[in-house]
Amino acid sequence: MKGTLLIERHAGRELLIYLPPSYEHASYPLPVVYVQDSGDLFDPILNGNIYHLELRFAAGTLPELIMIGITPQDRIHEYTPWSAQKLQPGRHYDHFGGRASQYLYTLTHEIKPWVDRNFYTDPRPECTGIIGKSLGGLVSLFAAYVYPEVFGRIGAMSASLWYEGFVEFMAERELLPGLRVYMDIGSLEGVQKQNRQRLMQSLTNEAAVILSRNQQQPDQLYFVRREGEDHEEDSFYRRFPEMMDWLFARNTIRLLNEK
Repeated sequence: MKGTLLIERHAGRELLIYLPPSYEHASYPLPVVYVQDSGDLFDPILNGNIYHLELRFAAGTLPELIMIGITPQDRIHEYTPWSAQKLQPGRHYDHFGGRASQYLYTLTHEIKPWVDRNFYTDPRPECTGIIGKSLGGLVSLFAAYVYPEVFGRIGAMSASLWYEGFVEFMAERELLPGLRVYMDIGSLEGVQKQNRQRLMQSLTNEAAVILSRNQQQPDQLYFVRREGEDHEEDSFYRRFPEMMDWLFARNTIRLLNEK
C-alpha cells in the first residue's frame, strides 16, 4: 500500500480513513467515498482492494480519491429506513429499528463537514459517493433519495431490497437527475431462503427497472447479476474494485483544477 491509513473518531464514530499516494502533493481537491460497515470493503486486514485501486490510480484510469469507512453503532437499526418485523422468530434475532434517517443526518451534518474541513476534499455531490453491501447497500440507496444534493455517486452492492416497503418507496419517488448508481446481485442470493429474503432476486430486478426509468441517461445506472455468486463477504470484496471503476471512472468526473 502506497497511500496512508488513519483511524480517527468523530461524532461518536470510529472512522477508517484512506488517503491516496499523492495526497500530500495533490493539485486539486479529491473525490470522497463514504463506505458503510467500518470500511471493510477496503480494509487491508480483510482484503487487497487498496492495492487494486492504487494500480488504477497509477494507470490513470481512476482518479485518486479519499475513502472514509464509518463504523456503525447498530447496523440493523441504523441501516434500515423504517421499523420492520424481524425476519424470523427467536431470541437471537431482533426487529429492525428504522433509524437510517438519523444515521444519515449524522453523516451529512457532522461527519462529512468534519471530513471536508480536515482533508483536501472536493465536496460537490458529483465527487461524493456513498456505498455499501447488504443492509449497507440499502442505506446507501436510501441516501440517494433523502440526500441527493450531497451524494452523487451511489454504490448498492447486493442491497437488501427485500426490506419491507422499500421498492414501493422507490416507485413513488423520482431520483434527482445526474445521480450515478451502481447495483449488483449474485444469482444465488435469496434462493434458499424461507423468509422475505427469498424475494431478493425479484425485488432487485424491480428496483433496477424503477431506476432505469428514473435515470435521464443510460450511463447513469449500472446493474449486473453475478452468476454463481451468493451473499458472501469474499464475493463483495472481489466486486468492490469494479464498482469503484464504474462510479468514479475518470471520464465521468470533472475534477476541480485538473489539467
